[in-house]
Amino acid sequence: MTSVPGDITPNVTELDLNQNDITRIQQTDFNDKYTNLAYLQLSNNDITSMEIGCFKRTILKTLLLKSNKMTAIPDLREVGNTLEILNLGSNEITTITVDELSYLTELTDLYLFDN
Repeated sequence: MTSVPGDITPNVTELDLNQNDITRIQQTDFNDKYTNLAYLQLSNNDITSMEIGCFKRTILKTLLLKSNKMTAIPDLREVGNTLEILNLGSNEITTITVDELSYLTELTDLYLFDN
């Protein structure tokens, strides 16, 4: 797969898109579609970027983006009060500022290994 499929059931709570060829995440992939989505596995793809505002009206608690090609922390303000686990290990992130994470008020686990 090279993009997020458009025919996912709207009631999905967990979604595993691990080990595909997805290159970017767009607002149209998740916005206003999956209000019960709490777990999203996007590791081992070729993701280089995420559009701002990709998870509007989700309740995302876990976001796994390990082993992609991201060079910066994505803007996750839509899930700032629900996201607990964020894995960005094995990407290409070289710099992190406090502002990129300070709004993630529920974050308990942050993985940034091998960047």
